[in-house]
Amino acid sequence: MSSTKDFRFGFSGNAFDIDGLVDDAVRAERAGFDVFQIIDFATALSPMVALAAVARATSKIRLSPFVLNTALWNPATVCRDLATLDRISNGRLEVALGSGISLPDTRGLMPQTRDERFGRLRETVAAIKETVSEPGITPGFVERPRLAVAGTVDRVLRLAAEEADTFLIASVPPVPKVEGLEPYEVIPEREATAAYLDRLRDYAGERAEVLEIGTSAPVILTDDTDAALAELAATHTNLSPQQIFESPKMLVGSLEEVVDQIISRRADLGITYQSLRTSTPEEAAPVIEAVRARSTAQAAGSVVTR
Repeated sequence: MSSTKDFRFGFSGNAFDIDGLVDDAVRAERAGFDVFQIIDFATALSPMVALAAVARATSKIRLSPFVLNTALWNPATVCRDLATLDRISNGRLEVALGSGISLPDTRGLMPQTRDERFGRLRETVAAIKETVSEPGITPGFVERPRLAVAGTVDRVLRLAAEEADTFLIASVPPVPKVEGLEPYEVIPEREATAAYLDRLRDYAGERAEVLEIGTSAPVILTDDTDAALAELAATHTNLSPQQIFESPKMLVGSLEEVVDQIISRRADLGITYQSLRTSTPEEAAPVIEAVRARSTAQAAGSVVTR
């Protein structure tokens, strides 16, 4: 699956401290990131309220809950918060949605069954789309926000194929049990991901060409790639070092190797939206700069060849 879509890069900020979050956002904008993200944990800052502060401190970077746990929110009233945030940011909002994972600290706050949580996700997608044309109890969006859906199971693939602008790879079924790791921490093999995305595109039909594919990955820049992979393999005991190196949810190696991974995953898997997980935005800045320079050079070479 070859893609010519432009790359976009996201950075997830400190979701537990508002001053740290705003500082992360200002620095991420300066470092060249396209989207500033905040997780939606019950014990963390409310994403919409926190991103309103971020909107006032930044001017260009887009803003996104990543991802909004729809099981914790009322579909109708969350649209009011999202539309308000979109207006505060002058149309910079992106909405990333997931059905949520039942954890001990949220179990009593959200629907108990997977069917119910998926139903809430679908209702939220429908409510956001309806709010674009019929604001109802909300102030209305500046314009239709970009909509991303994250998930693992087949019905979420179908929903994303039908309704989303972006599909975010969460994990890839079947998710093996790995000692010491939660299911959402298990990283997928490249081959399984390719088959998974092929199924998504089959469901999307004609929409497959416009559907953006995104993922998040830690960036581990190192002068000793083999040693770093061996250390990771000691934890991810179901994968070999080479499989970890090829996994679309890991970026490990020298700067050149990481750039190669990002570029090749666009060509092979169609992944163009990368959430880069680093301690600071500045750590990822050389990666963004190098990917964009390489991509521009490749595009120019293609034009000259033609």
